[in-house]
Amino acid sequence: MMQLQSNRNRGAAIMMSTAPSPAGRSRRGRAHAHLWSLPDGTGLHAPYGQLATEPGTGRVCCHLCGRWYVSLGGHVRRHGHTAESYRETMGLCRNRPLVAEALSRSIATRQSEIYRRSPELRARLAVGQELSKTGQLASLASAAHAGSPAPERARLRRAALDAGRATRAARRDQVLARRLRKLGFGDLPSYLRHAYSTGASLRSIARATGLGWARMRRELDAAGIAARPASRSACAPATIAR
Repeated sequence: MMQLQSNRNRGAAIMMSTAPSPAGRSRRGRAHAHLWSLPDGTGLHAPYGQLATEPGTGRVCCHLCGRWYVSLGGHVRRHGHTAESYRETMGLCRNRPLVAEALSRSIATRQSEIYRRSPELRARLAVGQELSKTGQLASLASAAHAGSPAPERARLRRAALDAGRATRAARRDQVLARRLRKLGFGDLPSYLRHAYSTGASLRSIARATGLGWARMRRELDAAGIAARPASRSACAPATIAR
């Protein structure tokens, strides 16, 4: 009886050890479904033109199989790609590192140390620095990136432009808030209603707030203030002294 029970236990252990692992699970993480695709219909596990990173670990996602790796440089060969062809196919910048951010920082630190210790390397890089000073390096880079930009580069450019617009808008709002505080008002609609009800002209309101005509018109509409028709004297041409 004890021998039979022992044999059963061994059989159960063998079945458990040979049972297949859950679908999609591997030593490098769980793959996920296709959520994006290339123009030719190839399914992607990460957005085209972006290199997705895993929260917490910083590992990068392979667009083609959906698994997470510290470095994709060697892995993409399994999909028939080189690092260069992978970047081009997935719409990534040519200089985009295909590694986790921590590894990228480690590589940069090692390269800086090698540069510091190697006079020969510094001499070779000095050639590129001279090209940069004369502007030839920018011309070469422009020629290399001729044609339609990589989607990632275009996205980063748009993001930089949007960030610049947001920064300028925030600065304008800060200046406006300071002016309104000096005038004794906590917000723009309150000041506009007060100034317009006391007969202030649009020109004087613009000078006090620093607003342009287009925005001032929008703010008046938003505050529910109907603009007064321009007076005939205001529309008359100014006389020029001779």
